[in-house]
Amino acid sequence: MKKRIFIQNSCLLWLVLWYLVAVFIFIIKQDISFDLSLNLLSPTLSHPFGFDAFGRDLLLVAGEASLISSFFAFSVVCFSFFIGITCGMSLAVMPGFLQIILLRSLDFLLAFPSLLLSLAFAALWGPGWGTLIVSLLIGSLPGFIRFVYVRTRELLLEDYVKASVALGSNIFWILIRHVLPRVLSFCLVKLPNVFSHILLAEATLSFLGVGAPVGANTWGSLLLQGKDYLLEAPHVSIVSGLPLFFTVLSLQLLSEEK
Repeated sequence: MKKRIFIQNSCLLWLVLWYLVAVFIFIIKQDISFDLSLNLLSPTLSHPFGFDAFGRDLLLVAGEASLISSFFAFSVVCFSFFIGITCGMSLAVMPGFLQIILLRSLDFLLAFPSLLLSLAFAALWGPGWGTLIVSLLIGSLPGFIRFVYVRTRELLLEDYVKASVALGSNIFWILIRHVLPRVLSFCLVKLPNVFSHILLAEATLSFLGVGAPVGANTWGSLLLQGKDYLLEAPHVSIVSGLPLFFTVLSLQLLSEEK
């Protein structure tokens, strides 16, 4: 138990410190300057992350990239929660035949890896912020809707819900009054896990060139830039990838059940 608490506190500390640094950089910085005389310069005491191929301080770039990637990941999570909860709860109380058709459709989508669905849509429409959000939603929604559907069906079998039905309560009132609060609590527990998967998916799509638009600073675009200098300047990929690695790892460890 003590070991688990220590690990989770360490993860929380990393997330707080890194995002505080990123926010501080975002507040105090002006436009990130380009100085080609410093391109690919290795890390130093004054510039602990070194410089990228354009002569930009990688600490500033990585801080900005983490905020941009996290903002879009959080946007996708919010949309997923709203759409997933609405559709999942509605699916749980639909008539049998329509419910079966929609469930089989969900099963069909779940047969494909979520990243593959996102990649297919992003490749079809090309890079862009709107495409990135929609493609990440397409990849995350089927599993989330199924999760909410299962939880809602379980809650509808609870005795207090059956009692409310016996008293003649409207199904809409039952969902809002009795089911929704419990479903929200289940979803909040799942939040760090979903957020970490969205971060990884965004980085993957941007790394493959079908995510964020060209020139945008995201974790994936930094990794894409660094791959061309793995031998000449490996620090570009390392300092870009490590914050993403520790952030995703921390979120995964925080979301683990006891």
